[in-house]
Amino acid sequence: MQQSTQRAERVDAQRNRLKVLETADRLFGERGTTVSLGEIATAAGVGAGTVYRHFPTKDALLATVLDQRLVQLGEYGAEMLGRDDIETAFFDYLEFLTGQSLANRAICEALAARGDWQEPSKLNGRCVIDSPLSTLLERAQRAGAVRSDVDAQDVRALLSGCVGMAQSLESPERVRRLSAILWEGLRAERNTESRNETQLPIKARNETLVTKRNCPVCGDPLPDTATGRPAKYCSAACRQKAFREKRKTA
Repeated sequence: MQQSTQRAERVDAQRNRLKVLETADRLFGERGTTVSLGEIATAAGVGAGTVYRHFPTKDALLATVLDQRLVQLGEYGAEMLGRDDIETAFFDYLEFLTGQSLANRAICEALAARGDWQEPSKLNGRCVIDSPLSTLLERAQRAGAVRSDVDAQDVRALLSGCVGMAQSLESPERVRRLSAILWEGLRAERNTESRNETQLPIKARNETLVTKRNCPVCGDPLPDTATGRPAKYCSAACRQKAFREKRKTA
């Protein structure tokens, strides 16, 4: 009888712990890390002592919630590593991380702090975000899909920028649009020689080329005139001399 009672108490304790974790995950996601343990206990329908019995501090509860969330991110990264389309896998992972930061404020704040990028998860000891991100980036660069002058640290900085936008901007759609612009900047430039582009012929301008002329009397270059019309003679003396020659000929 005593064993049955103890077994029931353990089942009840596990149920309460799960209820606290689910409630904390929801409240942290909606309101961030400012939620108190008392608010979580009330929302979960348990006493404050129950929460403190499983999680003595809010940091311990938050760490457990974040571990579970980060494991989900790592699992998605592992799924992307198994894809054949290397380029799509890399950019899908970036979009997934951005979407998670928009949907969960606790994840957003944790990623902004960047401690969970490189610290191993407490559940499996692996860098659940940084490891698949670095591998996906290297594969995409080898395939020529991502520019070669960026590294994993640069990509993390861009992700932190997206997280910062998610924290400061009220419009998720605007954050997604601006994030998409950032990710497009990571793509490698395509070979322009292979583009199906037709070079348009350059049309000749309808202009009359003006060539320099010399005076028919003395041979000196003719000066430019204010009207734009070319002069016939270089000076009045040459004009008179030409006129006299015409009269003699006549």
